[in-house]
Parts: sequence; structure tokens; C-alpha cells
Amino acid sequence: MVKGIKLKLWLTMVLLVLGNSLIAQDIEASDEEIDEIIDNLIDVNDEDLIDLLEDLDKYQIIFTSIDYNNKTYFLGRDIGIDLFNFSPQIMYENSNGIFLGVNGTYYSEFDPKWDLTVVSAGYGIDLGKKDNFRAELGYSRYFFSDIGSNDFENSIDLDLGFATTNGEFGSNINTSYLFGSKTGFLSSISVYGDVHLFYLDSSKGFKASFGPDLSFIFGSENIDTSRIDNLGINIPFINRIVDSFETFSLRNIQLQLPITIELNEFFIEAGYNFNFPKAFEFENDLDSTSFFNLGVSYMFTLK
Repeated sequence: MVKGIKLKLWLTMVLLVLGNSLIAQDIEASDEEIDEIIDNLIDVNDEDLIDLLEDLDKYQIIFTSIDYNNKTYFLGRDIGIDLFNFSPQIMYENSNGIFLGVNGTYYSEFDPKWDLTVVSAGYGIDLGKKDNFRAELGYSRYFFSDIGSNDFENSIDLDLGFATTNGEFGSNINTSYLFGSKTGFLSSISVYGDVHLFYLDSSKGFKASFGPDLSFIFGSENIDTSRIDNLGINIPFINRIVDSFETFSLRNIQLQLPITIELNEFFIEAGYNFNFPKAFEFENDLDSTSFFNLGVSYMFTLK
């Protein structure tokens, strides 16, 4: 039995660690006696110990957050109106790879202001000998407050990620196929770092880190103008969800520079962000844009 062999090896290591204690008590044990002790432990508690070891890898978490941006841009473009936005989120994930989430977006100058609710579900798996590769496949359903905004009501999302063993560097590739009354495609490639700054209180897990992230966002070229008439905007811009497959190319480069304060399961993030949008054929050269973000999140661990 493979599990029995692994358990026997594990228990042997435990006994080796305890060897000093046995010597201190002038207790001498032969190899046969040690094997007998291990075999007895396995015979008596085999299933319980196996269950205990398996439970060490099990978890269930609920992650909650709210993020604020002091300015809003669509694919890095200034839409000609000042508005801030915030996005609350709640997500559940377990060690089997199942995740479920709900998030929404509020825009200060939209009518209605609560613009969008997204319900997501999917499955993720860690890959590689050191679990430093991850793949996720999910489905998202979009519920717009404006009932006329039904161009993209669904998406199938693929996320591939890599991180170094120490977690200080990583990359992600995200691809979404969007569909409803129209179809579309949106992708991004990002590289990021996680630089430890300092521990405020190591005994309580109170630390600060810097997490720069550089993203290249790709999409198609058509414009969805179904939702801008009421805002009085008369300049062309790309909706936050890209329209069709006709031309797929680089749309925006975004640099994020956040600092995160972590206290056990509580996180505060503040950062500054820069957009470098790539102009369409009918657009003049676009100026870079920037905005400030602030986020607060908390992670609950379920028993």
C-alpha cells in the first residue's frame, strides 16, 4: 500500500527526530524494535493518520474586498467625463480547485450608477513539481443595470499563471471569449513582482510589500456605443468589454505600482497606475492617463 509506505517513512523520520530523547533516557532500540513500533502505530491508527495528513492540504476560504479608483478610463482612454468608481467583491475557493464569486461596479456619473454585477464560477489547478504553475477555467455572467446593454452577457475565461518558488516574480495570461447578442475577445499578458519591504511586526504577520505589475491588453477594433448616448459623450472610445474579432491587436499598456500592508488575513492596498493606450486608425495619438487606487480586503478561513 503506497500510503502505508509513505506513512511508515514519515513515522521513521519522527522517531529519528525523537532519537535524542530516547538516548537521553538510556533507551536502546534495535532496528527490528523500531520497525515493530512503526508497524504497531500504522496498524492501530492507519486510517486516522492518513486522514490527518490529507486534511493538512484541505482549505476553504472566503475573500472579500472593495476597490476604489479616483478616475475611470476605458482601455486607458479618457472618455471626456470625470468619474470615480468602486468595485466590491466576494469570492469563495476551496482546496479542490472550485471557486465562486460575485462582484459589481459603481460609476459616479452613470445613470444608473450601479452599472454592472458579475457572477463567476470555475475550476483551478496547480501544476508542476513545486505547484508554481496554475491554470483556471471559468464562466462569468454579466448583469447590466441598463437593460439595453446586452451585447455581452457571458464570458468563458481562461487564466494561465506562473510564479517563482519564492513568489517574488510571476506572469499571467488571461483570455476571455465574450458573447451575447454580439461576440468578442479580450486578452492580457502581464508580468509582476512581489518585493518585500519590511516587517512591522513579524510575530503578527504585519508586513509591507511592493507589487509592480505591467500588463499588455489586447482586443478587437469595433466600438460599442450603445451605452454612451445618455452621457453626452461625442468622442469615440472603446467600451470596457471589447466588441468583435475583426481586428485583434494591442489596445493598452498599463503599469500598476501598488504597496500592500498585510496584517494576517487583512490587507490594505494603495497604488498609482499609468495607462499608455494605443490609438486606433481613426484616433489621433492618445495621451497617457493615470489614476490612484485604494483597496481593502479580508480573507476568512472556514473550518
